[in-house]
This record gives sequence, structure tokens and C-alpha cells, in this order.
Amino acid sequence: MLRLKNWILIIAGCLGMQAASAQVRPPLSFNINYSIAQPFGSVKDYSDKTSFRGWQAGLQYMISDQIGVGIKSGFQDFYERAPRAVYPTKGGDISAVQTRTLQVIPALATIQYQFTKPDAIVIPYASLGIGAANMNYEKYWGEFVDKDNSWHFMVSPELGINIPFGKASPLLFNASIEYNYASYKLAEITNFSTLQGNIGLRWHIN
Repeated sequence: MLRLKNWILIIAGCLGMQAASAQVRPPLSFNINYSIAQPFGSVKDYSDKTSFRGWQAGLQYMISDQIGVGIKSGFQDFYERAPRAVYPTKGGDISAVQTRTLQVIPALATIQYQFTKPDAIVIPYASLGIGAANMNYEKYWGEFVDKDNSWHFMVSPELGINIPFGKASPLLFNASIEYNYASYKLAEITNFSTLQGNIGLRWHIN
């Protein structure tokens, strides 16, 4: 009888330790980041400047110690002002100062895998976002403008780290780098391709 009680106590203790480990922090979290994006390919031909005007936010739910699912969105603004030049068009040549803008708002479902347990000092992760992005294209020829606003498929793989402010802290420092690709074709843009860096905070919500 004594041995049975001892085994019951040992099993209960192990289950208690496992539960405590699984509850290092609440499963639901919110993150917000400042974003910088570098255009590539035809987007770079349209606006070759690095965009420092961006942000990203998301919600995530951890379905296990290392796997999370969620949603994310954000905003990135690409801008370039080209000097006056003569541009060929279907209707003839136009002499104008060109102002080119492209604003991107993604809406993505995400799945994330964390390479360590949640009580680690540094938590590296990989994630994949799949969904669509709203592309707002505006190219000004002086006072005249070519416009397009439409939604397109987007995929966004990401690598990053979370660093807790203390072993069980609900607040974590977040930094990541991601590649964004969208099937967007308009005028000189044949697809949307950028490399984006993010830095900010993740907060686990009770």
C-alpha cells in the first residue's frame, strides 16, 4: 500500500511539473513590430529605395510548446521621386517629374515552429504566412496619375528569435527577417518581391 502511494505521488509530481512547464506563459500572444523592407526585381526598378515606413502586427495561439498558429497584417510604403525626364507612352512621349508609390497591406494566416522549449533564454523560430495583400499603386506624371488598387496572393516565410524578459515573463523581445512574394503584375512591375526586417515586442495575454 505504501509503495502504491509513493508511485501515485511520483506520477502526480511528474504531471504537475509537465503542466507547469507547459504553462510557462499564456498560449495567446500579440506582437507589434517596426518594419524595414528592401525591394527586389521589378519592384526595385519601380522604386529602388529601402522603405523605412512600415509596421507589422499579429495574433498567435500556441497549440503546443513549440507550434503556434495565427494571423498577421501590417503596412509598407515604397516611394520614389524621379527627376524630370521624357517617358515614352502609348499615346506619345511625356516630359514629367514622376512620383512613384506602392503601399502594401498583407493579411496572412501563419504557422510557426519554435526550435526550443518556451522556458529557453532565446527562442529561435521559423514561420510561414500565406494569404493575400492589398496593393495600392500610384504613379504621378506631374498632376496626372495612373492608379491601381487590388488584392493578390502572397506568401511570406520568416526566421526570427524571441527573447523573454525573464524566464516566465509574458513580454518578449522579437526580431525577424522575412521574404515576401506576391503575384502582382502591373505596368513595369512583374511580381512583388521584398526582404523585410522586423523588430519589436511580443506580449502573452492572460
